[in-house]
Amino acid sequence: MNAVAHNFGLDNQSAAKLGMAVVGAGSRGAALARTFQASPGWELAAICDVDIDRARRLAAKLGAVPCFETIDELLDSVDVDTAAIATPLGALHGTAMTALRAGKHVLVEEPLADSLAHGQEMVSQAKTGGLVLMADHPHSFEPAIQKIQKLMDTGSLGEILFVEALLSETNLLKTERDVFWDLAPGDFAILDQVLPDGLAPLDVSAFGGDPLGTGRDCVGHIYFRLPNDAPVHLHVNRLSRARSHQLVIAGTRLTLVWDAKLHKERLRVFDPCLSAQQKLTAPYCPEPDLLQLLGEDGTLLTIEQQTMDRLAAEFSSRIRRQRDGYAPHLPGLRVLAVLEAVARSRSLDGQVSGVLAPLQEGPGDLSGDWSQSILWTT
Repeated sequence: MNAVAHNFGLDNQSAAKLGMAVVGAGSRGAALARTFQASPGWELAAICDVDIDRARRLAAKLGAVPCFETIDELLDSVDVDTAAIATPLGALHGTAMTALRAGKHVLVEEPLADSLAHGQEMVSQAKTGGLVLMADHPHSFEPAIQKIQKLMDTGSLGEILFVEALLSETNLLKTERDVFWDLAPGDFAILDQVLPDGLAPLDVSAFGGDPLGTGRDCVGHIYFRLPNDAPVHLHVNRLSRARSHQLVIAGTRLTLVWDAKLHKERLRVFDPCLSAQQKLTAPYCPEPDLLQLLGEDGTLLTIEQQTMDRLAAEFSSRIRRQRDGYAPHLPGLRVLAVLEAVARSRSLDGQVSGVLAPLQEGPGDLSGDWSQSILWTT
């Protein structure tokens, strides 16, 4: 993993390592713990989970890291610089506020909070303490997504005609979040990064269903329009027996197809003037070797490893003030604003619901600055 940070110039070995506490020892927390333990400039200092046995099992795999049941106990016992929070949705706000009030930088597993109001309260606390608050949208650091961003920034697609996204899973055990809050935040974050105007719909419509009676929508559709009237459709599904994650952005010049389940051709670029089976390669489509990277030990790093390593490097650079002037919390707030509009529309059986956009606070809060800060060279 060191190769990623080294290649992008963010492994500042001369600086003291930043101490990281991971709160939540489930699958997402475990991925964060492994990433920060192996990343240059970071030290995994503690793991916290209400299920202390689960925390200890994870710690045993990572070198006997100290474990705690509550974040208060952790903060009283271990001196850390940051907290990475991967708790259930309902606990995100309280846990993050505890860490921020204690003067810790915070990274939150998407979404940023369980409501826009809670997200704004977290941002206010972070600004008061001069702290970095950032939502973990890992696909933002993926080479293929950043290639899409470059193509969009240069106008290579032409006028956008439509956007379609499909995300289907097979997990029916996640009953705390409905399918919108569970699956849509990641794709919203991608759209916020790559669309010319970011994620800024004036209103949205959402339809969902709970045919199994779980108490939460398991299947859903989200619709909104871009400023040129191009439709955007997101389909999220937790009942599918086939796992899928695709994004299609069609333009008058080129069509982009991103498939998260592929590795060698994760991003395909098509020219609508050519035959349906003929794809473009250079200079628009990155070849497979641009989507993969050899580690220092000669092993091939997966795309997921690369994105997590870049996330750790980006978070470090912000804490060390190597990215002054950017607002990493704003994408998280915009995602929350759209999620709340989706919830309102769903409660009104699909009627259009307006989106309450987070207020811009100055040049440092512009979305373009954020997207440029994470636009790695590939």
